[in-house]
Amino acid sequence: MLARVSNIEAFRRWREAEDQPVEDLIEFITVDNPTPAMLAGTAFHEALEHAQPGTYEVLEAMGYTFHLPDAELVLPTIREVRAYGQYGDLTVTGKVDCLDGRRVDDHKTTSRFDAERYLAGYQWRFYLDLFGADVFRWNVFELREEEPQVFQVSAPQLLEITRYPGMHDDCMQLALDYLAFAHNHLPADMPEAA
Repeated sequence: MLARVSNIEAFRRWREAEDQPVEDLIEFITVDNPTPAMLAGTAFHEALEHAQPGTYEVLEAMGYTFHLPDAELVLPTIREVRAYGQYGDLTVTGKVDCLDGRRVDDHKTTSRFDAERYLAGYQWRFYLDLFGADVFRWNVFELREEEPQVFQVSAPQLLEITRYPGMHDDCMQLALDYLAFAHNHLPADMPEAA
């Protein structure tokens, strides 16, 4: 079985929530139904993926316009890289936004920065494990919609964390828990994650 890191993280959040029905998690994993905020985030990622290092006032992608702060974009050459790792009978896959030596960068868009939410998650742990990296850095951009599909973008807030002893074992346990959940709740003929 193949699973995306984002689905395993959704499972972890669901398991820790007290009032989220299992049907909501199953729908998240099996149905591609992005929210407006997710669509804007995807467009911003697309704009960053194709931008060259330099100074920009505006980026555009997928019909969205992003007004940037007075700042220079410094983007590593290696972007949008996918990796696969085996955790028992589960193959886990994830795609990083940037890979710079032994550091993984992930661009996040949000309406409000919440460092604790990022640090508590497992996305960064799996990405460090999958890519053999030592440092995970979030570049968090707050987006404010000024008119439909036109956003003002804040300067990125940077948050870094490093790998720790036992991280692989923690990822393995969560992956195995997800696999047990998948066998009990997900359709057997579900398409493989890309």
